[in-house]
Amino acid sequence: MKRFVRIISIILIGFFAFSAFIGGSRAQGPADQAGFQLLDRLVSDIVEAVAPGRGSADLDRNILLLAKDLKSAREAKRVDELFAVRYSRLLSAVRQAMIKDPEVLFWPMYRFNMIDFIEERTGKIPDWNDLLFLVNDHGGSGVGLGAISDAVMSEVVSLHIHLENLAKRPEILKSYLEKGRPGAGAKK
Repeated sequence: MKRFVRIISIILIGFFAFSAFIGGSRAQGPADQAGFQLLDRLVSDIVEAVAPGRGSADLDRNILLLAKDLKSAREAKRVDELFAVRYSRLLSAVRQAMIKDPEVLFWPMYRFNMIDFIEERTGKIPDWNDLLFLVNDHGGSGVGLGAISDAVMSEVVSLHIHLENLAKRPEILKSYLEKGRPGAGAKK
């Protein structure tokens, strides 16, 4: 359990450091800031929720508000589809990490998705026994969020980079297609 307390402390420091980083310069204009604002709010909400004396009830409510705001931004075309899908998955992972499940009723339904999310974002397969222990004792304590913090922050950084480079995407794609053309012509 001391290991988890230490992990939570490290996470708090990481969240505070990242929230300072994410407020940095942005490549898009003010009208295109919806994605950045959604990321900023999520990180701020998580930092507040894991602070001593705070509970997961506020974070749960804020996650639902973020989901509604994401839907509005998506419908208004203020975020691209790829961002919307990945951000929605991120909200789902955070919300699942907060759910108290002492009877282990929800675990069979989301265990593989959570393991896949952690592995995909960190490159490491989480220890099954650690995750099963957390299912019985997460929620308001922040331990569940601690277990996925590296994966959450990796996805936040990845989405931030995605938004910064969105305007460059066609140019990057074109450069790869041009690099592939000589090779395709030589095989004919």
